[in-house]
Parts: sequence; structure tokens; C-alpha cells
Amino acid sequence: MATPEKLPRPMVIAYAVPSIGIMWTQILFTNYFFKYSVDVLLVAPATIGWVLLVTRLWDAVSDPVVGFLTDATRSSAGRRRPWVFASAIPVALSGFLMWNPPVGLSQDLLVLWMFLAVLVWETAMTTLFVPYMALGSEVSMNHHDRTRVAGYRHVLGGAGQLCVIGSVYLLTASESPRETAFWLLIGGGALAASLKMVGIWFVRENTVHAGRGSRHPLHAVRDVFSNPHLLRLVAIYFFEITSVAAIGLLASFVCQYVIGRAEFFPALLLVFQLSSYLSTPVVVTAARRFGKKTVWIGTMLVQAGGFAATFFIGTGDELYALACITVVGLGSAGGTVLGMSILADVVDYDEYRSGERKEALHYAAINIARKVSFASVTAFVGVAMEGIGFEPNADQTADALAGLSALFAGIPAVALVVSAGLLWSFGLTGEEHARVRAALDVRLAQANRDRLESSRPV
Repeated sequence: MATPEKLPRPMVIAYAVPSIGIMWTQILFTNYFFKYSVDVLLVAPATIGWVLLVTRLWDAVSDPVVGFLTDATRSSAGRRRPWVFASAIPVALSGFLMWNPPVGLSQDLLVLWMFLAVLVWETAMTTLFVPYMALGSEVSMNHHDRTRVAGYRHVLGGAGQLCVIGSVYLLTASESPRETAFWLLIGGGALAASLKMVGIWFVRENTVHAGRGSRHPLHAVRDVFSNPHLLRLVAIYFFEITSVAAIGLLASFVCQYVIGRAEFFPALLLVFQLSSYLSTPVVVTAARRFGKKTVWIGTMLVQAGGFAATFFIGTGDELYALACITVVGLGSAGGTVLGMSILADVVDYDEYRSGERKEALHYAAINIARKVSFASVTAFVGVAMEGIGFEPNADQTADALAGLSALFAGIPAVALVVSAGLLWSFGLTGEEHARVRAALDVRLAQANRDRLESSRPV
């Protein structure tokens, strides 16, 4: 039984539509919540850094638990869709509470509120994100069509990220950012939840995988974390995510204090996102010709060069900053598109060894790496900003400005080179995956024949 070549385009689009709402929710948090907490809510950088680190460490528990449960779910609606439906509204409500703490809280109560709200939001996002991304790994079994699915998800998610740029503009331009955040999280949260539920309604899960998850959580975790290809991919993502963390945590500070124009940040985000989306078809096409691994390594090195060049940004250097961030954006589609496509291949390898389908648990492992990486960078940046003498909403010293530039350029550039080195020796090539996929197709065909034989009357 051959693996189907391509999914119908309407199915691919339906799957990608929820990413509009998911990306708005996630990237607004990634790109602006740290600065909003520091400059608007007046939480110390180190304090909010530790809040984000501790809540992300909780994901080391919640992600694999949700991964195992959704892999093992038995429902007429599928293994993934019920989770996406159930989590859409809790994500919106907890997001609203996170961005809108009550006015007048003491500093201690404010920090407690932020900790609990972020903890609930992170948990709700896990119940949404893990099954949704796992679904993307199983809607297609074809090696290259998986890259196409991830590409559509990335491009449609771009609409959500463009909404993030508009949201950040409204927040930075507002004379009352807390009031703006109130209405933004009500309207945006409701729209995001609606897109998640409407899009996933039209997706049909692969019935071949129904009931194929592990029934033993410890065995499932053992299988997943003994998969050498997954362990390497986890390490790769741990370092690769620093590029996203650097933009989300530090780009707004660089715009305001190094370049001297806080209102320039939305334009920087816009150029980054547009260059990322424009490069997506090129990345998908190149992966077919040169292989997923080779192209992903190339995109990492492109990003590293772009980030290293940002060290030389100075006052008024808007055009130079746009050139640097364009280079970074052109390389950013690699991890989002090719990394997730490779993860689907890694899931096939696990099925080849264990006979079970554990997409969500595999994605949970990647999600933990990404979240712990982001939280670690956040905590480090928070402490480092206080160490270089940063003062919010004030003129910065020369040492503080140099420190901001060094953090923004150095952390992601070094980490991306390390990630590319780890990927260089990644062993699950296209040829090896083709062998694994062929063996799985033979098993499936034999299982279908056995079912037909057993159903015939004696």
C-alpha cells in the first residue's frame, strides 16, 4: 500500500486556519509580554524573567502528560480535534487575565497574579498546541508533503503574526496601554478562539492511527526518549529557538533605546515576518531538491549572520536594522517548516520500532525544549539587563546600550551556529526515512489483509 502523494488543498488550508489565532496569541506573548510587564506593569526585569522561567519549567510536566493523553484518546471526533475545541476558550480567558491584572495591586500581589495567570495560560496553551501540532504530523504520511503542510501552516499563521504587529503598534502608540490591552485581549481573544474552532471543524483525522497510541505512559515515555533522532532534534530546537527569543525579548528595547525610536518596533517585526513568509516557498522547493537537513542548516547560518550584523546598529540606523532583520527573516522559515516536517519523519521511525503512533508525545518533547530554552534566555536576559545598568523608561548609559546590542546579536548568533552543528550529524536522512516508510506501508497493507481475512465468514 503506497503512501499517498498529496493531501487535497482544502484539507491543508482547513488545518492551517487555526494557526492564525494560535500565532496571534503565542507571538504577542513572545514578542511583547516581557516589555509590557517591565515598562507598563512595572515589574522588575529579573522578576518577570524568573516568573516566565518557573512557569515554563511546569511545562516539563504538563507537555508529556497532555501528549500521552491525546495520543491515547479514543473518540469519534478523533484523537486531536476534541482537545483543540476544548482548549480554545480557556486560552482566550487566561490570556486576558495575564495581560490585565487588577489595578492597584501591591508589588507582591502583582507578581503572584502574574505567576498564576501565566501558569494557567501556559497549561491551556499546552492542551491546544500539542495536539494541534501533532495533528500536522499525521495528516500526511508523505515525506515531502509534510513540508507542504508545515509551509501552509507557517504562511497562514503569518496572518496572525501580522495582527501581532498591529497589536504591538496599538500598545506602543497608546496613551493608556492598559486600557488598550483590555479591549485588544477581549476582541482578539474571541476572534482567535473562533478561528481555532472553525478551522479544525473541517479537518478529518487519519483513521488509520485511531487507537494506535500507547496505553502505558512509562513505556511511551521510554520509547520516545530512547529515540536517538528525537533526542538530537530536541537539542537542535533548544538552541534554535533563541532566534525567536532574541526578537521577542530584546528587539523592542533595541528599537527604543539603541536606535532611539520605540515606534520603529512594529516596522521591524513587519519586515521580519514578510521576509520569513516570502522565503517559505523557496525553502519548501529547495528541501525537495537538496534535502530537509541541508536546507535547514543553511537557513540557520543565514540567521546567525543576520543577528551578528545587528551588533553594529546605532542611533538612527533604521535602514541598516531593516537590512539585518530581513536576512534573519529569510532564514527563519527553516525551523518552523523543515523542523516540524523532520519531526513527523522521526515519529515514523518510532512507529517502526514500537508499532505505536505517538505524535503528540514527540511534539511535547520538542515543545519542552523550546519553552525551557525561551524561559532560560528570558531569565538570563532579565538578570543581564539589570547587570548592565538598564533602567526602564530612562536614558541609558553607554555601557547599557552596548550591553543591549551584545545580548541581541550574540546570544542567537552563537546558539544558531551550535544548532547547525548538531543538525549536521542528524542521522534520519531522506533515504533512511524512505526505507522506514516503505516498511510501515508493508505492515499496514498486511494488517488490512489480515482484517479482511478474519472478517470473512467461515
